[in-house]
Amino acid sequence: MLGKNHRLRARGSFSYVRSHGVKIGGKYISFVALKGKGKRIGFVVSNKIGKAVRRNLIKRRMRGVAREILADLSAGQMIFIAKPGITELTYSEIKEGMLAVAKKAGFL
Repeated sequence: MLGKNHRLRARGSFSYVRSHGVKIGGKYISFVALKGKGKRIGFVVSNKIGKAVRRNLIKRRMRGVAREILADLSAGQMIFIAKPGITELTYSEIKEGMLAVAKKAGFL
């Protein structure tokens, strides 16, 4: 689990980052980020992904990857958005996808 100081949780924070940030799309994961102080990460997994058990599994995997790559990420507020089809991916494939979109956005 990410520490409280690294979580992006408030609805207003998500809205601000989505409206002002850089948007990068991948096949199964999209990335929206805004440069700034500190590192705050949020996750979006919609109902299109599946029922609650599937959504929670994907969020757990994404949080685990974020914990691993946190030291390598640049400072700012980031949102990882899961797309349909991500439920078929393994942990390592999710990690590759998250690294790819973060690198493409210039946050690695």
